[in-house]
Amino acid sequence: MFIAIAIVVQSGISGLSAGISSALSVGILSVDGIIAITTVLLQLILEIAFAMIAIYLALMVLDHLTRGINEFQEIGKGNVVVALEMAGVIIAVAMIIKSGVMGITAALI
Repeated sequence: MFIAIAIVVQSGISGLSAGISSALSVGILSVDGIIAITTVLLQLILEIAFAMIAIYLALMVLDHLTRGINEFQEIGKGNVVVALEMAGVIIAVAMIIKSGVMGITAALI
């Protein structure tokens, strides 16, 4: 799960660095600078929260699609195939969310 969140946050870091750059250009302690930094930090927090919610929902959908299998119990038993399946779902969702986050970041900057 942490890898998936890192994939999403990676795209948000570009927005963070752009926000810090714009804050430095107007003065980091000026009102506009503080607003710029606060905006990008809130955006980053929202991106992390959105990623966690989307991954949770994706795992819920996977659980409904595989009704006869308790994935977490299978992973506890050491079933590597189920673990790889869940990892694939999580990473796929993270890649999709990353594209959305990049679009949001580009629109706000």
